[in-house]
Amino acid sequence: MKQYTPEVVYHEPPHRQHHLYAEPAPRAVHGAPGDYQIGSNHHHTEFATLGSPSRQPTMYSEEDGGVIPSGRGYLTGEHDYNHEMYGSLRKGTVHRFFSREMIGFIAAVFSSAFSFQVLQGVTRPLMGTQLGLTKEQNVAVQRLVELPMTISFFIGLLSDSYPIKGLRRKGWMVIGLIINAVSVFAIAGVSAHFEAQKTKERSDLIVVVALLLIGIASIGCIITYVCIHTHVIELSQCEPLRRRGIFQADYFIFRRLISMTSSTFNYLTIGTGSTPNVSLSTTSMLLAVISIIPLPVLLKYWKEEHYSLPMAFRVRANIFWKIMQQKAVWRVLIFISFFGLFLAIKFNDSMTVIRNWAGGAANDDQLLTKSIQDLVMLLTILAWRMFFLNTPWRRFFAWAPVMMIFPQLLASMFVAFDFVRDRYLYRTLFSISYISDGITTLNLVVPLTEIIQEGSEGATVGLTLSLQRLISVFVSTNAQGLFRGANFYDVSAVKADGSGVRSDVFVSLVYNFIINAVAFFGLIFLPQQKLDAQQLRMYGGFTKAASTIIVVFSIALFVYSLVINVMTFVPSLSCHPLAGGSGC
Repeated sequence: MKQYTPEVVYHEPPHRQHHLYAEPAPRAVHGAPGDYQIGSNHHHTEFATLGSPSRQPTMYSEEDGGVIPSGRGYLTGEHDYNHEMYGSLRKGTVHRFFSREMIGFIAAVFSSAFSFQVLQGVTRPLMGTQLGLTKEQNVAVQRLVELPMTISFFIGLLSDSYPIKGLRRKGWMVIGLIINAVSVFAIAGVSAHFEAQKTKERSDLIVVVALLLIGIASIGCIITYVCIHTHVIELSQCEPLRRRGIFQADYFIFRRLISMTSSTFNYLTIGTGSTPNVSLSTTSMLLAVISIIPLPVLLKYWKEEHYSLPMAFRVRANIFWKIMQQKAVWRVLIFISFFGLFLAIKFNDSMTVIRNWAGGAANDDQLLTKSIQDLVMLLTILAWRMFFLNTPWRRFFAWAPVMMIFPQLLASMFVAFDFVRDRYLYRTLFSISYISDGITTLNLVVPLTEIIQEGSEGATVGLTLSLQRLISVFVSTNAQGLFRGANFYDVSAVKADGSGVRSDVFVSLVYNFIINAVAFFGLIFLPQQKLDAQQLRMYGGFTKAASTIIVVFSIALFVYSLVINVMTFVPSLSCHPLAGGSGC
């Protein structure tokens, strides 16, 4: 095929071009290397804008990334955008996740994912049986322990600003791994102390120490998670346009396999009853050992490019404040927030009623149901990797609310009105809805890969994870208050299983599904596909109020969740419906 040579010649391919703070001129703009000043280009490449809409783009070869199926290789609008200049978004070698060269990173992923999931399994019985907390206090403390994980943004910003020996991800990953392992070892010691006591009375000081250790261990986990998540995006940006996303898919598939392993570990050690199969101190010790074992492999085989431009935290924060004003960034954040909030709201008490009516589905084996969920999510991600990698984003992500609502709506209708009360049919339909979980797993990574700014990757990923965690805590905080199906039916009439309560329970779930459907509005803010996201990043402009709105929204969620959970421990306030009480 005859190649087209543009009139404007640039000296090196702009693998990652961002004119964040200045309107792009219709000619080549030359930035000084290492120029990290606000108001200027801060990347070591040169940029050329091809200004003639009549020019026809060259078709990409397979090796260079090909042409995405939509055929929109050349976008026109207020500014012309030629995708030929953006085969990949970052200089570097294209890596395969399942390869010998990635063994160090794979070890890090295993340690992070395994530690996080098993730690959650250990802390629940620890707080419920050894700390002497009531059921409501146990749930509230679990949410309070999760709140420190909202500091993902600061962790990402720190890793961007202060590389450890020139390593922005690996260095901080090691710190997080060590913090987590040491804290879990300490938790094992505290648990052994409680197990040695003959009475159930607990010193307030020891209880506070145990909760602090759980919080610190969670912080260690989130440090590792931010570093790994960020590095996945960095490596994905090295992939050519057509293949970009394969590394991410392989990463998430591996995490699903680890999730199955972690669930099996929790099932064998902690079990499902009130008494653990293995003592909590022994389980905690095993967790700490397993978490630290990958450290030598991580240190030796994780290869990361050295970053020799450390920057003051304040300067990096000022730059990121400007990045949050970028239209591409805040629109993607709104999309993530819509999906994270409205798809997470569930009337669990209404669903429990349906499970009890469905031939005893509430008593199904927890390990089996969790494994089915992981398997369906894995197959969904694999299907995206194989068939939908370059499908327009709105079309693909629209299936998340669809696959959540319709299978559960059918299952609820069949069971509530006694059409078919079969546990296997119920489980089949409910398992289909896990496709939605597999799709939403991708929304934290796929859009960000196209718009994330070199030098602020950790802060951007951290911000999205902070928002996700804040929304998760907000939803779980209101699970016993605002988001409760019992607000729409008489709980005392459930056992009678009359026609009236059947309709009321089903109507409560319909309200739930209507709330879930609001997630569709988030698609309005999502760019159509990869090239649209890149064009929006380049020419979308800025909204000055966006940074302030993002910060205010995050603080409001944090304060609300903190206040509601603290109310649980105050007798005069715990009776309030917002705190899960039945009224004062």
